[in-house]
Amino acid sequence: MDNIAIFWLVFGVILMLLELLLPGLVVVFLGTAAILVSLAMSLGFIEEILSSVTAWFISSIVLTLGFRGLVMKFIPAGDVSFGEPDNLIDSYGKIVTVVEEIGLEEGGRILYQDSTWPAITEGEHIPIGAKAKILTRINVTFVVEPVFDLADKDLLED
Repeated sequence: MDNIAIFWLVFGVILMLLELLLPGLVVVFLGTAAILVSLAMSLGFIEEILSSVTAWFISSIVLTLGFRGLVMKFIPAGDVSFGEPDNLIDSYGKIVTVVEEIGLEEGGRILYQDSTWPAITEGEHIPIGAKAKILTRINVTFVVEPVFDLADKDLLED
């Protein structure tokens, strides 16, 4: 095996190992094409450097376009869901303090995790200093509802 064939073999193995860092089944096909070129050079089908580069380009394109889609059907892609992040789910139901009045038609701000966030309410007006419960979030705006403690409920019932 001459030096150019050894180069293609080593290059192919390196590319296949890079697939571990760059998943997507493209680099592995480039490595496979390099190993095929190395094999063709060892068997005497390819003799020149330019021919080996051309063969690698062509075989890389054929392998990638021809087999990537087929192989991807049999290899699970992993979890690609775009669900809500854990920190958002953890915020649901949390009791926060209103730092800027939240009106029925205009939003205010709440204090959550040492930061103030825009907030709106679907229910009633929430004054500054009152407690509110996070229901959900729309983009960066939290949707809250007022929370009354037992003393506040007693005052409202009188």
